[in-house]
Amino acid sequence: MTFFQELWFQIGASPAGALGVLIASIVLYLVFTLILQVAGPRLSANPSMLSFAVMALLGSLVARAILGETPTLVGGLIAVSTLLVLEYLLGSLRPGFDRVFARRGPRPTVVMVHGHVLTWQLHHLGLREAQLHTLLRRGGVRRVIDTDLVILEPRGGLTIVHRGEKIDERLVRGVRGVGLIPRSLTY
Repeated sequence: MTFFQELWFQIGASPAGALGVLIASIVLYLVFTLILQVAGPRLSANPSMLSFAVMALLGSLVARAILGETPTLVGGLIAVSTLLVLEYLLGSLRPGFDRVFARRGPRPTVVMVHGHVLTWQLHHLGLREAQLHTLLRRGGVRRVIDTDLVILEPRGGLTIVHRGEKIDERLVRGVRGVGLIPRSLTY
């Protein structure tokens, strides 16, 4: 084997290997995106060390599976290019998907009304009350009773309506548990 043949063996990819990396990149991108859609609200609402470790492990496994048995420079370039193109395409299509599948993705959820935690809503989201308390502290809440309404957003943030405040009813349309919000809190 000549020097250049050996060099190509180390950094290149056969046509079948390149196609394999392309297919693996597409399939695993879609699977990973689905995992984040399902588990995203829970993972981002309370980014613990365990959830960080799980996400790092998933990313590592996906990267290893995409590159195949023998990672090469060309395989890595194909994988990176494919992932960037998919992200761009899905990002540009996302507004259309959001309109069509508005009710299917993660939705904002009412988790507290008049200082009372709605435990069944937390259970539905896969969260514990202690995790909600952590989010409330991060959101500047010092006394739970001072909150009239708390909505957990899909990416883990909180919308907090403090005692004596109201929220525009247009802002709570589509929120899971909107029927639990007393009329006295909306205008």
